[in-house]
Amino acid sequence: MNISAILPAACLLFAVSSWAEVQPTAPKAKPLVPAVDPTKTAVPIGRVVAANMDFQLSLEGSEAMWMPMGTPPVWSAHSPQAAERFHVELKLTDPRSKTRIPYANVSFKATNVDTGKTMTLPLPPMWGSSGLHYSANSALLGDGTYAVTTTVDVPTFQRELKDKDLWSTAASARFHFKLTNGKVSEVSMAGR
Repeated sequence: MNISAILPAACLLFAVSSWAEVQPTAPKAKPLVPAVDPTKTAVPIGRVVAANMDFQLSLEGSEAMWMPMGTPPVWSAHSPQAAERFHVELKLTDPRSKTRIPYANVSFKATNVDTGKTMTLPLPPMWGSSGLHYSANSALLGDGTYAVTTTVDVPTFQRELKDKDLWSTAASARFHFKLTNGKVSEVSMAGR
């Protein structure tokens, strides 16, 4: 038997099986019957605990915000533009203390798998009726099935020495939702 002919195939098999072990599985879909209009009521998209962080993603109607705008930045009211129908909101919590995690750069990357279009949206910190969260208004990418990844960079606050390794690397969570006629008709299954 010629071992040099078998070796490349074995290495490829090992590489593929190793890659599959580290890739998280795609979230499973849960149908919403009837579909819910996120511009009328907040729709929980999913909840994932990853890297000692509790990610809770929701979609609701866009809203006016008080924020720094322009160059140099000046605090003023931002009214949603006509296309910005949705408000993407991520609540990021420490599962042990149940405290919201501040001082992180958060991004929302969504692919409409039906059209192949992808968008990335920074989610700056915001204070509102639900407390500290990360959010932004968006038009999204129209009707279709969405594969979403929210990524949280390392928070920039100091930690007690015993917690030096807590949140020391970027963390991500994956979500799924589907828009049908502007309404959410599927969300991520619980625990995914």
